[in-house]
Amino acid sequence: MPSSVRDNVVLILTDQHRADALGAADEPALATPNLDRLAAEGIRFASTYCQSPVCMPSRTSLFTGRYPHQHGVFSNGATVWPDGPCFVRSLREAGLYTAVIGKLHFTWRHDLDMLVSHPLLWQLGFVDAHETTGKMSMANLRASEYSEYLRSRDLLYPFYADLRRRVAAGPTAEHGPSILPEEAHIDAWIGDQAAAWLAKHDDRPFFLWVGPPGPHNPFDPPEPYASMYRPEDMRPSIMEPATDPVAARQLSRFGLSSANRRVVQEMRTQYYGNISLIDNRIGRILDVLAQRDWLQNTWVIYTSDHGELLGDHGLLWKGQFYEGAVTVPLLIRPPDRLREAPRGVVSSALVELLDVPATLLDLAGASLDGGQGRSLLPLLKVDANPQHHRSAAISEIDHRLMVRTQRHKLVLEAATLVPIALWDLATDPNELENLVGRPEGRDIVQALIEGEVRPFLARTPADIGEPWPIVVPWQRWSHNPVRQAALTTTQ
Repeated sequence: MPSSVRDNVVLILTDQHRADALGAADEPALATPNLDRLAAEGIRFASTYCQSPVCMPSRTSLFTGRYPHQHGVFSNGATVWPDGPCFVRSLREAGLYTAVIGKLHFTWRHDLDMLVSHPLLWQLGFVDAHETTGKMSMANLRASEYSEYLRSRDLLYPFYADLRRRVAAGPTAEHGPSILPEEAHIDAWIGDQAAAWLAKHDDRPFFLWVGPPGPHNPFDPPEPYASMYRPEDMRPSIMEPATDPVAARQLSRFGLSSANRRVVQEMRTQYYGNISLIDNRIGRILDVLAQRDWLQNTWVIYTSDHGELLGDHGLLWKGQFYEGAVTVPLLIRPPDRLREAPRGVVSSALVELLDVPATLLDLAGASLDGGQGRSLLPLLKVDANPQHHRSAAISEIDHRLMVRTQRHKLVLEAATLVPIALWDLATDPNELENLVGRPEGRDIVQALIEGEVRPFLARTPADIGEPWPIVVPWQRWSHNPVRQAALTTTQ
């Protein structure tokens, strides 16, 4: 259909990138020159919260424009129907040529073979789809363009064997240099494929989703990125143990304490190496946009589905409401033609990841029925007041709910609204003093429940049918023949 849309959009969505792991976020030890460039040529939203600190619940919220309790996906074991609400479909209907290169992680119902998933991705709204999985899901050897690239270079089974070794080593020992050369690492390969796509695309206005699976664990940068950082230069993690009682139950899983601070610092060097690799490929994407003179009319947006605890509070990975896991980077670079757009601005507005698809829909003049996000375009003005955007940000996981205001963060049992944790981030930015059960916290808890939580639940009823559970066929087989073949080959 003819399009009245004037601008292009490149959305770069990584996996497990915490908000403070960015040179522009005052992390001098980390080299992210291209992400820093996006921040300098646009706006960085310093308080951006994901809708869930777990992959598929967060990504389902992004696709559908809804909160987890509305779409019902609370884990990586379920998905909504692909013909449900989806912002990408709305962009396609508005006239944008929609494409994806990399990880979506919306559903794995297509199971082992992503090469036959085009009808499913068309339902979601993608015209041109080149989907891959993440590193960990490659353990099941899901076929994709990337797996076939590795196979063509005799790297697929060695990669698979190395991944199995990392998983067996455990969460604190699985990190270290990739066995793959730089150009074959999945984050580099996806970045290169995205740059090549942009170099060949015609002049139709487009929406391109670029999905590097990093810096998700295992942290496995190839050289030279694996040797780029020294442990002694790394920012120390918050090693004091979790005071959220739900999070505290996970402490024994990782066995981290101040006694093994060096292990955490070494882990951070590899995490940073993964980020710097992704940053390098973002530079290649920007180079192609410049060569084609498309920076004049292209929005470039960088964000992630959730963060990474990286040793904070004795924890790794995600699944908790501590800042490291629940905040993500959000950089928006407006087209050069918008001469009045803010450049080099840091916004203090409370932002939700849901606001990203809402902003894209606003740009395209499209809509998503029932979408809960709020467009960020009003904040892309010199005189914008960040206090007018949201009074609170919401996140959910495992039927727990978090509400974050400018000063406080409250975690509740969603069904009963019984408080689990409360932190005063003005006086306790490291979230060390849980105020639940203390006299000074009682009135704050009640004010947040009545002023934020109850109104939020009242205006966001569940409106998507029961999620589709992901059934993994080989869990019902005596063995997985694909895995068995790989094991036989690599032994």
